Amino acid sequence: MKNLFCEGLLENDINKLLSAPKSDLHNHSTKGCRREWLAKRLNVPIPKPPGRLDGLDGMQDYFRSSIKPYCNGYENMLIRWEGAFAEAKRNNIVRLVMNFGTAEVDQVGSVEDFRELIEGYHKVYCPDTVFEAELTYPSFCDAAYEAERLDEYAGAGYFKAIDVCAGENVQPFEAFISLYRKADQFHLTKKMHVGETGSAEDVRRAVEVLGLSEVHHGINSATSKDTMRFLSDNHIQLNVCPSSNVMLGFARDYKTHPIKTLVENGVTVTINTDDLLIFDSSIENEYLMLYQAGTLGAEQLDKIRQVGLGISD
Repeated sequence: MKNLFCEGLLENDINKLLSAPKSDLHNHSTKGCRREWLAKRLNVPIPKPPGRLDGLDGMQDYFRSSIKPYCNGYENMLIRWEGAFAEAKRNNIVRLVMNFGTAEVDQVGSVEDFRELIEGYHKVYCPDTVFEAELTYPSFCDAAYEAERLDEYAGAGYFKAIDVCAGENVQPFEAFISLYRKADQFHLTKKMHVGETGSAEDVRRAVEVLGLSEVHHGINSATSKDTMRFLSDNHIQLNVCPSSNVMLGFARDYKTHPIKTLVENGVTVTINTDDLLIFDSSIENEYLMLYQAGTLGAEQLDKIRQVGLGISD
């Protein structure tokens, strides 16, 4: 499939890119479906996003004003989850990681109820896809309280990872130590959203304090040779989302996106969608935009694709 993927980039052939196996490891489940799919499913005209969204606040404003009115409520949340699995089928995503908040799990019912619902979508749309559910917490949460409750959600073994998102530097990293230590008991992969708005030093400290093995975003690591060396030496993976970074103004454009510097300094990266429903760029387009901008070559992008699939050299 390597030749097929590279040919797709070289020839600007979307069908070849869609056919090549890919991963999406940074996917917020309630915003993980395509805008076109959701509009067709609900028979509503969901507007395209603007080219820029003015940071995280601008993103939330756009979502609340231009998307959520068309798909609000519990039943529509389920449809958006379904759409994320439909996209995995369409795009030959053979490894998919999606995050879910505890409040979303609670809306469904028990963890077993949640598992049955999600696995239903998984089996209908992409049964051969390796699916990993990730448990995510907002950065303003009471981490000690959540640590006490983690048994309720992680005890059944369905969740494979833990993450904290929704803004950086809201609390010091030390505030989350109890939650991440508890995650160790369930052998959860430890991740955090850090280094998108925060500094390279923030990335390093988050890894050191919380024992992270993956970082969602982490693009500002590219400003520090020492941090990039640290990430490379310790095999810390950054799950990067180029369109998200560009549209939110955290990267100037695709051509100068920090992923180039990260790759050139030996940092392990993957390419992902983040919030597909908002940023309107599915996974094959993420690769294509970077290739067409001259950010990375076809062979470099293919190597990143293989990293996401768990294929080592």
